[in-house]
Amino acid sequence: MKIKTTKAEFVQMVNSLFAVKDLKGKAFALTVAKNLNILTTNLKDLEEAGKPSKEFMELAMSVNAYTDDPNDESKIFEIEKLEEENKELIDERRLQLEEVGKLMEAELELELEPFSYDSLPEDITANQITSLTQLIE
Repeated sequence: MKIKTTKAEFVQMVNSLFAVKDLKGKAFALTVAKNLNILTTNLKDLEEAGKPSKEFMELAMSVNAYTDDPNDESKIFEIEKLEEENKELIDERRLQLEEVGKLMEAELELELEPFSYDSLPEDITANQITSLTQLIE
């Protein structure tokens, strides 16, 4: 089945498929795996574009070290100090995330494997079905 929508919608489909990937059923599991492969392959540009720099990850780890008690004012001060000292790095990350947001708005058409009604596991919930409705025939 061909689906044309935004990359953001396809990312939501990936999340929905990951949420049901442990349900049992050979045909269902095969369809989940095929669709995850198609989607992740075609959304690699988003993953690459969103990867934080090594320097930003180091900064994030430093900030996380101070977040064990968010009410401790000395820790809040240290976080603010780190953010001030690394303003350029933080601004670069914000710009990077804005670019990823623009990429998410791009339309894409993909050929995905539909789920047949008969392949749906007996223990699938209404919530899970709702997240997959675009893929059920």
